[in-house]
Amino acid sequence: MTHRADLGTLRSFLAVYRSGGVARAADTLGLSQPAVSRHVKALERLAGRALFERSGRGVAPTEEAHLLANRIAGHLDALDGALDVMAPGADDSATPVLLGAPADLLEARVLPRLAPLLAAGARTVHCRIGLSPELTEALLQDELDLAVVTKIEGAPTRSLYLRHLCDEEFVLIGRPGDPPYREPRDARPFVGYSRAMPMARRYFRSCWDTFPPEPALTVADMRAAVAAIRAGAGLGVVPRYLAQAGLDAGALAILHTPEGPVGNAIYLAARRGRERLPRVQAVFEQLCQRVPARTEGVRSDQGAARSSWEASRNRVSSRP
Repeated sequence: MTHRADLGTLRSFLAVYRSGGVARAADTLGLSQPAVSRHVKALERLAGRALFERSGRGVAPTEEAHLLANRIAGHLDALDGALDVMAPGADDSATPVLLGAPADLLEARVLPRLAPLLAAGARTVHCRIGLSPELTEALLQDELDLAVVTKIEGAPTRSLYLRHLCDEEFVLIGRPGDPPYREPRDARPFVGYSRAMPMARRYFRSCWDTFPPEPALTVADMRAAVAAIRAGAGLGVVPRYLAQAGLDAGALAILHTPEGPVGNAIYLAARRGRERLPRVQAVFEQLCQRVPARTEGVRSDQGAARSSWEASRNRVSSRP
């Protein structure tokens, strides 16, 4: 470029780039669609080439747009973060941090890690239970400050600040005395989170390159699913940390051991730029700090946690 573009023009470009459409970008910025379009066209004139191409109901960035976004995104986000910090009440410790997570992860992974911060009276946190798609949408609408998400495929990751939080290991369990599960032709019933049984689907694909059987029972709470397995309703593939107490007590048993661990990557997410707010940053860092994981089957963001499931982050998530 031979001329400078103003910040408003660059913000419009980045909003279109991240949202994939002029209308969505206009809603995000609080501008009219014609204004956003004018900004993009002005930037294209300065660049001397197209930055977006029509794609279905939205637009797709060109290679030039990818390069430009990579160069400016961090700087614009830093500017917006600095303004957010300067806003009245931005560093008010009494302002609650709004945090969303699946119920089982909230219980096992989030609340124990937050306890020291809360016990010290340093922050107030309000929690909301939900699944990744709805939590991601709430982040983008500023209904949440932070969310623990288990699925980022298809999410607008360019609009999110993501940190790998931990990995969860899946185990195939039943009751003590049940025979081992050796192959998918085994006709015993299964208990799942949903009819799709996403955790079992990944487990079966990894171990036998096939789909799991249709579940005999579905319950949209993994803790309840483990209780049903413990009561004898069937077998199931669940996160190890939810089964560990039953395994230790002899009330559950692992019925199959895969050649290598099968699991899922879990992330802590914030709308990009919002992670710099002091009250949000304090909770973010508390959750991501390097401390030994106390819950069996949930491995922290450090060191060995990256090895076993590194490739899993590029595959379809095994949670909703």
